[in-house]
Amino acid sequence: MDNRAAVRIQDPERLLPQKSLATYTPAILRFSFTKKDDEPDKSFLDLTLIPPEGEVVGRRVSVGVGEFASLLRRFYQQLARQESLNIANPASPARRLHALLIAPLQQDLEALGISTLLISVDAGLQAVPFAALHDGTGFFGSRYAFSITPSIALTPLDVVQADPGGTQLSLGVSEFDGLAPLPLVPQEMERAGDLSTVERHTEEAFTPDTLLTRAVDPSIKRVHLATHAEFLPGGPDKARLMTGQGPMSLREFAALRQREGADLLDLVVLSACRTALGDQDSELGFAGLALQAGARSAMGSLWYVDDVATSALMIQFYRLLDSGLPKGEALQATRLAMADGTIRLEGDQLIGIDGVPLLTNLNTLQRRRVGRGFQHPFFWGGIALLGTPW
Repeated sequence: MDNRAAVRIQDPERLLPQKSLATYTPAILRFSFTKKDDEPDKSFLDLTLIPPEGEVVGRRVSVGVGEFASLLRRFYQQLARQESLNIANPASPARRLHALLIAPLQQDLEALGISTLLISVDAGLQAVPFAALHDGTGFFGSRYAFSITPSIALTPLDVVQADPGGTQLSLGVSEFDGLAPLPLVPQEMERAGDLSTVERHTEEAFTPDTLLTRAVDPSIKRVHLATHAEFLPGGPDKARLMTGQGPMSLREFAALRQREGADLLDLVVLSACRTALGDQDSELGFAGLALQAGARSAMGSLWYVDDVATSALMIQFYRLLDSGLPKGEALQATRLAMADGTIRLEGDQLIGIDGVPLLTNLNTLQRRRVGRGFQHPFFWGGIALLGTPW
């Protein structure tokens, strides 16, 4: 365990669109599908905005089930292939999905001064990459801090201070049998969580027992996992997390802090692979299991993200979090820094906010993969925050 030299971001609020947390205004945004009994391919999309004060705002949008699925499928293809999103075209997937999901309430969001959203979604909407939706002038993930939850009832709504104190438990593996290596895990382990007291276990020292016994310690407030995970049909019993001693079932992990009276973990992060989504049995994949395990918030990815981009995003996110921003705003500011070129390649280093290196000694292949920058939402739009955004 150690408490390494801090990398503090000066005045991190300047990085947010509103430039200050003095106007921090959270709200709940609920989406639900209702199918028409007499027209199976037609449905209503109900949008409900619950502001911190005042009346609830509701809107209903008619949408074809097949049309929505086709838009989402095409959107994922564009993101995965790093194709142009064609945002100048109102009929493009990024624009159409924004028009269906966000635009009906856009004026209300602006009139109420909403800065932060807890988005509650039905199962059919959990795969929507909200951060990459576009209104023709900007990305949703740049304009709003937000998180996603499958259930308001399972989500703690009380706002806590940005720094929960306590210890961060970081566990990581960089080499695997039969799986691609994660060569940047050692740097991520060293640099993600600069201001926290961090307990680190890497490679063979990351065992199933280490995770299960240390994560229940009340002094542990965050758990950061840099490794592979795999989701197979069958729910948590078939979901596996790769440790330095081989795979472990996530069934035990899901019960970590479910006992009555146990303190909630403030944040659980799995920073590799496609971990925010599983099959229908595992709901929101690893991140959903983390919420079940007793975490206020969890982070995972909606698609297979480049490992250089992921490690850089995670390190920058933690630096902003440890500098005082709430979780949603820390992720929002990190997305902005990637999209606008603030996070950039210089020589063999990735430079972050305030010119501080995030990653160093990148090899030729790694530099080639990110040499054109991170402007495309492929690099940052798939990292999802679940649970509470504060």
